Amino acid sequence: MSGSMYDLSVATYSQEGRIYQVEYATKAVENSETVIGVKCKDGVILGAEKQKFSRLLEDNTNKRIYNIDLQTGMAICGKLPDGRNILQRAKAESSQYQDMYAIPASAHVLSDRVAQYVHAYTMYSGVRPFGSATFIASYNTFDGYELYMIEPSGNKYAYHACTHGKGRAVCKSEFERRNFKDLTCQEALVYIAKMLILAHEEFKEKKYEYEMTWITDNNGRKHQSVPQDLINNAVQQAEQLIEQDQIGE
Repeated sequence: MSGSMYDLSVATYSQEGRIYQVEYATKAVENSETVIGVKCKDGVILGAEKQKFSRLLEDNTNKRIYNIDLQTGMAICGKLPDGRNILQRAKAESSQYQDMYAIPASAHVLSDRVAQYVHAYTMYSGVRPFGSATFIASYNTFDGYELYMIEPSGNKYAYHACTHGKGRAVCKSEFERRNFKDLTCQEALVYIAKMLILAHEEFKEKKYEYEMTWITDNNGRKHQSVPQDLINNAVQQAEQLIEQDQIGE
């Protein structure tokens, strides 16, 4: 078998032990719009940028962040249809866990089950890997606030802050400069907005909108959308911070 044929099936390893279709799926996520997850002093925030590729589109269409249950949210980075498939599985797992144990599934349990589902699509020649990375944010009385990211390979990791997509390098740099654990969710909004703006700084001619949700002490620890006026205010402040940084340079 020639080297170029190792990517014809997800069930075939290359001579170097690589599974090319999983790498291609990861590349699809890396080329996607940026998604961010951050744990703060009093909660956890999910944020995403969305390109408005047509002036005919209504606002807030093609969501990237969804509810799994009242206290759990999922953000999708990569191919949205693939991510929505994973979302439906996550909802089914959450509902089944609730029915069986009479308590909500923690993000640890839920991410473990969803990761197994994602991994199954990297094992059989009749399927292809999901071209999506998913972020799961949640709160439960035993573990507090949790944040996980599940990669197309089926790997899952717990994070204090995580990001994926085109602007991941810019966001990781900002994570290293700022300790979000010392900020409240409301204080962190402006820095989330700043990272999402910087993520597409080289594509200024394109139109973007921003989606943010949070689970905080102040909203009853429910996964809810951040009010639009707070998002707009955070974006304005973030643009001012970016201007000040550019002047300082």
